[in-house]
Amino acid sequence: MSGTLPPAQALGAAVDWLVRHESETMSDADCQAFEDWLHQDAHHRAAWQRVTSALAAPLEAVRSLQAHTEGLHAQAAMQALFRTRRRRVLRGALALGGMGLASAWVADRLTPLTQVMADWHTGTGERRAFTLADGSTVLLDARSAVDVHYAAGVPVLQLRAGAMVASRPHAGTAPLQVRTRDGVLLLSAGRMMGRVYADRTEVVALDQGLTLRPNEAAQAWLRTGEGARFSARQIEPLPGNPVQRAAWQQGMLAVDDWSLAEVAQALQAYFSGYIRVSPSVADLRVFGIFKLDVDELLNTLSQMLPLRIQRLGPLVTIGERGVR
Repeated sequence: MSGTLPPAQALGAAVDWLVRHESETMSDADCQAFEDWLHQDAHHRAAWQRVTSALAAPLEAVRSLQAHTEGLHAQAAMQALFRTRRRRVLRGALALGGMGLASAWVADRLTPLTQVMADWHTGTGERRAFTLADGSTVLLDARSAVDVHYAAGVPVLQLRAGAMVASRPHAGTAPLQVRTRDGVLLLSAGRMMGRVYADRTEVVALDQGLTLRPNEAAQAWLRTGEGARFSARQIEPLPGNPVQRAAWQQGMLAVDDWSLAEVAQALQAYFSGYIRVSPSVADLRVFGIFKLDVDELLNTLSQMLPLRIQRLGPLVTIGERGVR
């Protein structure tokens, strides 16, 4: 077991138990349940050791601080300590393979380590605008990355992570190209939004149309207000009002029949910790337009849905109300 990383499911459960321990809500029955879980599987013990080892020093410092200050000061200290851990990781030349997986979690939540070499990139909770040589502009969402080069004087953008809105004020001799691993988007003028996921790309024509060319499928034309989800081999329309998916430009999150798990995934780009959603509530449906303020949004969700939300510095768990 010493050379094997515990499964992600065991690590997630270990994080849940740590939150419950630190929030001091453990009953005698909970303590027994934890002991049963810990001794049920060697992976559980390995996961608990990795999570507690990675977070031991920051948690101890915050416990000490909480005895003398208000909670907000303690939370600020937690964030500062985690920034210190990030510097240690970077000094190790991003040698994540030599770290515990839990330590890699901490480092990556503070900055997207795999994207630091991109031409343009943003950190957690950060949006940034850039101007291209031809006058086009690019707005990057949080935790996003893009590379840029020019072909015959025309910008070619490679969206590596996250989301962007590209705006071209007027048509040039050739369209602006936005490339992802799934294909190419061609924008002659107007605005478009693109977002990449592990298994697909989503695109929305915000004003004026654009051409979509998957790597291994026939091209398609999107009219103003239309959106598509595509992979290298297929295209399908985005449901609902696709334009609302670009609400992050205004610091908002527009949700039209999303699962709670999808909402949590969207929030991760704006939260320097981790949000874990219990499988028992992951499929609950969410509707509404919310400010992209993680604490405020979580409080709103707890009022809208039967949820129990626990916080421990950078760790948040969302479970079913009434279930401990």
